[in-house]
Amino acid sequence: MRKLKIFICLAGLILLGNACTDDENPSPDEVRPEKGYITGKVTNTDGSPLKGAKIVADNTMIYASYSLGTSDENGNYKIQLPGVGTFMTSAQIVREYNGKRYELDLDPDKYEELSIDGGVRNFKFKLTGPRPEGVGHYGATIEVNRAIMSSIHDSENIEFTLEPVANLIDGSKGKTLKLKHGAPYSEDYGRIVDVPLGRYAMTAYYNGDEGKMPLKLRKHFSEDNYESELTIDFEPSNMWGRNIAIISFLE
Repeated sequence: MRKLKIFICLAGLILLGNACTDDENPSPDEVRPEKGYITGKVTNTDGSPLKGAKIVADNTMIYASYSLGTSDENGNYKIQLPGVGTFMTSAQIVREYNGKRYELDLDPDKYEELSIDGGVRNFKFKLTGPRPEGVGHYGATIEVNRAIMSSIHDSENIEFTLEPVANLIDGSKGKTLKLKHGAPYSEDYGRIVDVPLGRYAMTAYYNGDEGKMPLKLRKHFSEDNYESELTIDFEPSNMWGRNIAIISFLE
């Protein structure tokens, strides 16, 4: 019985020692809350750590007051907060893709204010999906316009096929998409929304009373000829929005 008690005591000391060691040397993948700080982890679309993301803690009580952080090689970041205010966090990454510079918003795991006590906010790079504020999507947008000479007035019956020409902006392979724009009288009428950002070869067919008819396409503001296939690239920013392509169709 005495030997058993000694063994149990030794085992307890070993476990206690291991627990202390773990507390002093946390895993680089582990993010812990710290009073007075916002901490978190940033991950790529595949779940791997994302280095170089810019995180902003915006003070909602004091105008033009914010604190900044950057994710490290493990995707972790840490931002010290001032002694006054409440804070909303956001994060962005910058990607060069096909000669264009894109600033892409990242998705927070929670969309709510933090106090000066701080807390944990994790972010993920998403190619598609609704934004947490309830307006817009993470994916890109294609504006669809009817050519002046076109007789098609029910463009909701056009099916667009997008075939990836190369890897998407996150490096993933992508897949063929068959899409239509929004229904009449809806917010997205004339707009194909939430497209994973990449370069695509686009074709289109109109499904009318006389059957399926191929259409021709071109960039809306160009003087190019209408073609049966159009290469789609998204503009990072212009007066109509961010990550947007504008095309027109003609039968």
